[in-house]
Amino acid sequence: MRRQTLFGIVLAIGSLMLVSSDVAWCQNQTAADDTAAAARVAEQEKQEAAIRATVDKFTEAYNAHNAEAVAALFLPQAQIVDDENNTVQGRENIQALFADVFAEQPETGIEVQIESIRFIGTQLALETGSTVTVPPEGLAPESGRYSVLHVLMDGKWQMAVVRDMPDEPTHRDRLEMLAWLVGDWIDESPEGRVSTSCRWSDDGSFLLQEIVVQQADQDVMKVSQRIGWDPLRKQFRAWIFDSEGGFGESFWTQTETGWLIRATSVNTDGTLASATNHIAPTGIDRYVFLSVDRVSGDEVLPPVSVTVVRKPPQPAAISAPATYAPKKK
Repeated sequence: MRRQTLFGIVLAIGSLMLVSSDVAWCQNQTAADDTAAAARVAEQEKQEAAIRATVDKFTEAYNAHNAEAVAALFLPQAQIVDDENNTVQGRENIQALFADVFAEQPETGIEVQIESIRFIGTQLALETGSTVTVPPEGLAPESGRYSVLHVLMDGKWQMAVVRDMPDEPTHRDRLEMLAWLVGDWIDESPEGRVSTSCRWSDDGSFLLQEIVVQQADQDVMKVSQRIGWDPLRKQFRAWIFDSEGGFGESFWTQTETGWLIRATSVNTDGTLASATNHIAPTGIDRYVFLSVDRVSGDEVLPPVSVTVVRKPPQPAAISAPATYAPKKK
């Protein structure tokens, strides 16, 4: 039974993300709930205004052709990714990139139109929008769409990942909401250790996770998960398989503070398991995972809450060559 229980936990941990006021931690609507919800809305409006101010600073710095000021709006290890997946990583490389762009286009400016800002917990936000270049007279302007993952760090919003997007959102564009999961994660407790590695599939259509679960006096369990966009349900869906022959799936609903994940699984002996999970990032390198309503067979299991942290990159993986010259933000 311990394995069945653990699979339900891993299914949730592998699914990765958050919670909301409509689906949320408590079910009773009281005056206190309404007050708390109003406070959250007010805080979110404040943070959205701060992000819009960052976008204004970007536009101002771009039009002033100030590469240093543009780069200062990015995290030290931020990335710019074009529609062919060419990547520039690191603030210094980003500054050099924009310096080259300004040198090549000394009279070109930019206009930015924000389409939406969606919060992922309290310290992450995904901005989508469009840009139009303002070229010298006689030249045609260029337009494009983009997404930006913003991170709240030390009280200031900064850009972490800027990515070019096609004119119409694709399933790959939608997966950008989960792009912050890429990397290596770890959760350690007295009961054992769960290590998760997440990467893009070669075609960029899925996120792939490999999970290793180690417990005292137990064989190591390995779990593989594939996360994608379900165009019929209009939500994210994940398929998961463990090294003992168990399998399952989960469906995700975005909420005010993250994602609600409903997960089900079946073990090789036919035992069914299910759980309702909430994952709330508290920054780009940490999230809180809560699993409730956990059932395995006819056994009702207690809730589980853990904090999962990102493993730092190896020194050799910190920088990437600046080979991409963007047409837009």
